[in-house]
Amino acid sequence: MILPSWWQVAIPHKDIRENKLNEAIFAADLGDVILGQAPQEYQDASFFFQKTYLTSGLKSLLENVLSLLDGGKGDPVIQVQTPFGGGKTHALLVLYHFIKNRKKIEHLEELSSFPEIKNAKVAAFIGTHADAVSGKTPWGEIAKQLGHYEIMKDHDLKRIAPGKEKLRKLLEISGPTLILMDEILEYIVKANRAEKFEKITQGQTLAFMQELSEVVAATENCCLVISLPSSILESYSEDAEKALQQLQKISGRVEAIYTPVEGVELYEVIRTRLFENYGEEKVRKQVAESFFRLYQRMSSDVPSEVREISYKERIEKAYPFHPELIDVLYERWGSYPTFQRTRGVLRLLGEVVADLYKKKKYAPLIQSSLINLRNQTIRREFIKHIGNEFEAVIASDIAGKNAKAPQIDKKMGSEYENYNIARGASTSVFLYSFSAGESKFTTLPRVRVALLKEGIPTAIVGDSVAKLGDELWYFHSEKNMYSFRNQPNLNRVIIDKEETILEDLIQEEIKSHIQKFTGNLMDVYVWPEESSDIPDTKRLKLVIFDPDFSFQSEKGKQLVEEVFNRAGVGLRAFRNALILLLADEDHYNSLKKAMRRFLAVKGIQEDHSLLETLTSKGKEELKEKFKDVQEGIPFKILNAYRHLAYLGEQGISWRDLGMPTIRQNLSERVLQYLKDQEKLLSIVTPKYILQKYFGPEEKEKTAREIYDLSFKAPGMPLLENENVLMEAIERGVKEGILGLREDGDIYYKQLVSPNIDSIILRGDFAEELKKKQAEERGEGEEGKYPSGELPGPPEIEEGEKKKGEVKRLNLKAIIPWDQLSSVITGVIRPLKDKGGDLKITVQIDAESEEGFDRNTLDLKVKETLKQIGGIIEEWDEE
Repeated sequence: MILPSWWQVAIPHKDIRENKLNEAIFAADLGDVILGQAPQEYQDASFFFQKTYLTSGLKSLLENVLSLLDGGKGDPVIQVQTPFGGGKTHALLVLYHFIKNRKKIEHLEELSSFPEIKNAKVAAFIGTHADAVSGKTPWGEIAKQLGHYEIMKDHDLKRIAPGKEKLRKLLEISGPTLILMDEILEYIVKANRAEKFEKITQGQTLAFMQELSEVVAATENCCLVISLPSSILESYSEDAEKALQQLQKISGRVEAIYTPVEGVELYEVIRTRLFENYGEEKVRKQVAESFFRLYQRMSSDVPSEVREISYKERIEKAYPFHPELIDVLYERWGSYPTFQRTRGVLRLLGEVVADLYKKKKYAPLIQSSLINLRNQTIRREFIKHIGNEFEAVIASDIAGKNAKAPQIDKKMGSEYENYNIARGASTSVFLYSFSAGESKFTTLPRVRVALLKEGIPTAIVGDSVAKLGDELWYFHSEKNMYSFRNQPNLNRVIIDKEETILEDLIQEEIKSHIQKFTGNLMDVYVWPEESSDIPDTKRLKLVIFDPDFSFQSEKGKQLVEEVFNRAGVGLRAFRNALILLLADEDHYNSLKKAMRRFLAVKGIQEDHSLLETLTSKGKEELKEKFKDVQEGIPFKILNAYRHLAYLGEQGISWRDLGMPTIRQNLSERVLQYLKDQEKLLSIVTPKYILQKYFGPEEKEKTAREIYDLSFKAPGMPLLENENVLMEAIERGVKEGILGLREDGDIYYKQLVSPNIDSIILRGDFAEELKKKQAEERGEGEEGKYPSGELPGPPEIEEGEKKKGEVKRLNLKAIIPWDQLSSVITGVIRPLKDKGGDLKITVQIDAESEEGFDRNTLDLKVKETLKQIGGIIEEWDEE
């Protein structure tokens, strides 16, 4: 069942619907009403009661006053005590209008049960309106309103408290009388200062209040109602604190304390003041039931109180608001003395309702996550209590033009964006982050209550809060408690550090990481500047281009052409030996961003003074971030360097390696791709050698020529190493597909150990030559060896040493560096094939005028020896 949106059910008052809200309507002023200058909502008794919800406290107060005025029992002296803005003046207005304007409200059904007190009078003194220097005193003003000023005239003019006898006389001749005293504390502070200046005995107003309280308590048909703040937070000086204590002490002997608004009645007060009609009870119950079932299903993922049956009733009472919104405003923001509790909540929610009603976006209830902090009026209602510095916090993270929370919603896709998940979560956390008390945070269960409704996946809230922690600048998380502060979090510290990282340093670090990450499976050349930087040799080479020569750039394509065709001033012979890697601009930018983050986090870790500014949680988070970014860089490198080029039969062939799926270094990835594409071969057949490397008329060719051809001929598949060729030749000779000529002998259908200088023959040609060779060696030779195989060595008599037999060989030779592969095939393999136990020691004496850098020595030479299991017995550097 799809619940209706709140604006389809509840009808706000006309001024809210038309967005003509006047803040003055939320600031009740009894003095303005007496002067006839108040807004209609307060001036007109009938209109006032239509917008007023009579709480049990108000009803009790009214019943008590009416009972006393009618000669019955009750509390004659009453103190209405609430926090500032908590409904004190509103309570006095209820009493004032009921006594003063009874005829105008008798048609209202909810008031019909209260009795009418004939000839009752009401007098009110408003401390904020009174002139403490030259205006009437409280006793003069009350006497004037009751029509008997002459009794108090002398004392009023002299500004001296009249005493009990005068007061008793005034009340006796006035009949049933209600006296209202509002904002009396402020008047006392002003009067004390005036008395000091005028050299009048101080404390006259306090003396009057004590006299009046005692006289009223002893007089029938009379009641005194005084409004006092519950704490001095409402005022602004030590004088006020002292005066409040004296006033409470004086009146405390005889008065009773009434609180006009308590508990869930606050919900009724608020919605009555803001809405003409809040829909059918049936709909409200359906909405409450739906949210209650949602919270039941979520179990411990939401606070326990929202799963209690009483919370369902609270939802009904607060509709169309969610109770959590009113609670956070009243309990947390209301703790600020400047917020004014009920008045502040009404004023703020009036703006919120007007904003949401205009947009008419779907929402069964008005939750804290829906408050639009982009609305300047709403935003200022919060900012004025916490400081202008939080403007930057909201603009940066929650609701500015480039705020990060809405950007998260856009990046995460339609589900996030449709429900404003990240923005709603951040708004809710912001509301819970402020209080005059100690509670200045929220938790994930409470964020869920502030955000979720039927249709939104519950898991999405946890994901969004995690993303807020990753990307927002002023969002703080500690021990699963979330808040906004005006101090930047670790994200902002890192961003600030990133701004100090120079581009050149980023490029150098990327190059260094690439050099460490290339591997040693092939010769690698990182960021060559021209073709002469890459030698023209018959070795497989991986050339990684500088990002300035990207795949998308024209100069990148030009350098590719130059490298394939030239080796400095001359033409390149071994063109097919080159494999080029170019960066993708977009993905390289991602790599740069990650490297900037890596250098920033590393810099923070090394900056002890900056590190000390972080909390222990921040330090742990910094370690995690460093680990994550460090582990992610190899993937970023692979993803950035994805455009591969090699020579095909039709020219340069481009391939996109795509997104990496397994962890490999660059060499491993390229080699694997070349093997998968059969551009690089680990095994070849003898027939493949004939097909690819012999022309139709060619009968013989050296192994070196064959091997060189694979590196020279564009489009020719590459052989992984010389052994691939040697193994194919060995097999081909044995099977008769190939032949081999060495030192004048022809080998055909025999076991051989070819080397790079061996001459390879077509099989039929080798067979033909071998027959001729047999004939030349003597008549009957062919008949003696019908198989065509050459005879083995002659038998040696027992005890006679075989010619050429050697038990141990110790060989030391100077070898050209580019002939090492021939040593393997022509020296090491034959010795190994004879069952030799080989111990090979390599002695290298290398000199360079330019000098060998540490990367070459440590990351190439030593690392290679380590990976192949080599043991370095001696290493001398000069």
